[in-house]
Amino acid sequence: MDYLSVFIEMLQAKNLAPNTIRGYQTYLKPYLSYLLERNISPEHASWEMVRDFLKTLQTSRHLSDRTMNMVISHLQFFWIYVLHQPWDPSQIPFRKFRTYLPFVPDRNQVALFLNSLDDPKARLACSILYAAGLRLDELCHLECRYIFLSSHRLYIPVSKNRSDRYVPIPESICRDIREYWYSCPAHMKPKTWLFTQQTNRSRPMDKQWLQRIILDRRNALGMDSRFCAHSLRHAYATHSYENGLDLLSLKSRLGHRSLNSTAIYVHLASSASNTVTNPFDQLGGTFYA
Repeated sequence: MDYLSVFIEMLQAKNLAPNTIRGYQTYLKPYLSYLLERNISPEHASWEMVRDFLKTLQTSRHLSDRTMNMVISHLQFFWIYVLHQPWDPSQIPFRKFRTYLPFVPDRNQVALFLNSLDDPKARLACSILYAAGLRLDELCHLECRYIFLSSHRLYIPVSKNRSDRYVPIPESICRDIREYWYSCPAHMKPKTWLFTQQTNRSRPMDKQWLQRIILDRRNALGMDSRFCAHSLRHAYATHSYENGLDLLSLKSRLGHRSLNSTAIYVHLASSASNTVTNPFDQLGGTFYA
């Protein structure tokens, strides 16, 4: 049996997104290679072997416990839908892990970073990430027909959670998009995608291209090593909440499925803690001489 092909076929049968399917393969391939090296078929792999594989994988790739839970869920899918065997969670338990708040650059850092970008394409792309709070994949697949400059909004047809949405954008971004389009030579003007690959104009922009530019600029500016493309989305959400945008509206703009995902920006917003009186200060007494 071609286990990987069947695995992909079952993922497609579940109607998962292409990016999700690629992600599922990331750790199944090394698992199949691990068994092949030991001349063991997946049907006959023991729980001890699975635990050994997970331990080896985490150690060799320095994976977090959160990522390991994702690997376990992928193996569970393989076990049930490809091997048609029961999965025993008492043999392969999910890991407990700490939850960390994401890094959010402040407004001055965002301005410094955007102003430092020399490439017009990269500067506009990063500006849209911050101005609309898009995910990087959504930006790369942003089509010209879904940019409504007259009404100052973008239409995002397929998001991470399979729900479409409209996202408002400021007039300044609309102006920058117009200038970018008119500045492109006739043979390079965007047609389908606003941002295309550097060498193949018929394909959407490659995420790695923009990520490399962001990494280079971040290092050149001496910014926090956690700063990445997704930091601009976090900054948009945090700064919008600080500016008074309510959580339900922010949830809609970000394309979150659950309000719990949006509520994290309450903790990240500086205004939330600075404007509320601490109850200790209302006691009106001095407790230490």
